[in-house]
Amino acid sequence: MLEMLLVLFIVSILMSLTFIKLPDYNSHSQEDEIQNISYLLQGAQMSALSNQQSYTVSFHKYNNTITVRDSSRKIIKNYTLKLCKLNDYGLTSYSYKKNGDTTAFGTVYLSCQKKNIRIIMQIQKGRFRIEQ
Repeated sequence: MLEMLLVLFIVSILMSLTFIKLPDYNSHSQEDEIQNISYLLQGAQMSALSNQQSYTVSFHKYNNTITVRDSSRKIIKNYTLKLCKLNDYGLTSYSYKKNGDTTAFGTVYLSCQKKNIRIIMQIQKGRFRIEQ
């Protein structure tokens, strides 16, 4: 019993110290930029699940960035869009709860090289889909 408790204690410490490292890519195309955004959103959701705390994703239209913050408001990841531009309308922020669900339903609108992209957020299970 003590061995099992010790193993669980060590695993829980390792999980609390681990933040899912998202790969940094140099965006050379619209598809790369959209894939980076997808990785960022999935990483925020996985971090919320593994760390059992909420994460907030904010879309800043004026400086064209997407920011992920933990429950203490510390910036975890700040991604600056290179080829795409956030539009002035649509969802501006949402949070991932501890169970991976989101707190908002809505759409984020992007303009990528004369093409309109929509990221549609769903509340249950934090699902999102990207439409081009």
